Amino acid sequence: MKVIFKDPRSGEIKLIPENLDDIWHLYNIIEEGDLVRAVTFRTAEGEKADKLRAKKAEKKKMKLGICVEKVTFHEFSNRLRIQGVIKEGQQDLGSYHTFNVDAEEMQPLSILKEQWKAHQLQRIDEAVLQRTEPMLVFVSLDDDSATVALLYQSGVQLVAEIDAHRSGKMYESKETTPEYYGEIFSVIKTVKKPDSPLVVIGPGFTRENLMKTGKEKEPSLFKDCITHATANAGMNGVHEALKVGIVEQITKENRVSKETQAVENVFEQIKKDGPVTYGMKEVEDALSRGAAEHLLISDVLIRTKNGEYLLDLARKTHCEFMIINTMHDAGKKFEGIGGVAAHLRFKY
Repeated sequence: MKVIFKDPRSGEIKLIPENLDDIWHLYNIIEEGDLVRAVTFRTAEGEKADKLRAKKAEKKKMKLGICVEKVTFHEFSNRLRIQGVIKEGQQDLGSYHTFNVDAEEMQPLSILKEQWKAHQLQRIDEAVLQRTEPMLVFVSLDDDSATVALLYQSGVQLVAEIDAHRSGKMYESKETTPEYYGEIFSVIKTVKKPDSPLVVIGPGFTRENLMKTGKEKEPSLFKDCITHATANAGMNGVHEALKVGIVEQITKENRVSKETQAVENVFEQIKKDGPVTYGMKEVEDALSRGAAEHLLISDVLIRTKNGEYLLDLARKTHCEFMIINTMHDAGKKFEGIGGVAAHLRFKY
């Protein structure tokens, strides 16, 4: 996420979401009563009513400010819908309008709040920090060469190009293959962060052979590796993978995977009578005592006064927190125990 403008006095933050995670952050930041400004397309009310002049009224580009009444996140279309009443603009004041924010066409928007909550500002800071961290590592290869590249929110950075040193063009040399793969593994080790997914792409069987060897020789590097067939290798293969939306798919799956693991860990600890507690009163008590180490809270509860109160307690007691999306199965399961749980520093 890129922050363009921030004014603590007026409570305005202008930003540009840059990927699917940023859209999800906005869903958890924007709430009822906020004023959101953005450039949009809209048909004027007078033109809508006059159906005799044209079969289809032309939509005009304009800047509007709406008072938010409803925010919905459409997971399957990767789209955020911000609905509300027009408060600022040259026309149609008092009418309803919807801003659509999607992963394919990112536009700047301003959010104005009477008071920003600490966890909302923290989310923005984390999203901005992620701009400097690689989102994933690409290995794009064929029989002749391999390209290792890092994907940042700002673009793709070429890291290394590795030659296979094959002795012939008609077959893959068994003597040079281990050395070829070894060089690739060595480069990956130097650039891959623990939370950066590894994506192996390319044509033919070399991609599959690298995956198989990697899981045998370097299981920690290839533990959650993702593979995707492309017609080209090298940087052309990387750009091909980006065009088909593999990044959006990985981003969503990665987030869901982390949240699912966190929820399942809570249920596992409950089953073992481990250092965990759940439910509003129980978690509040743990936070008040300074016994909570890591708070899990649902995206539904976080929008309530009770949720705000728990997050405030967490901040005061230096307890980390994770917001759980209730749209996936693990999130629905988490709602069944009240949508809140905490790992404890100690049992009491």
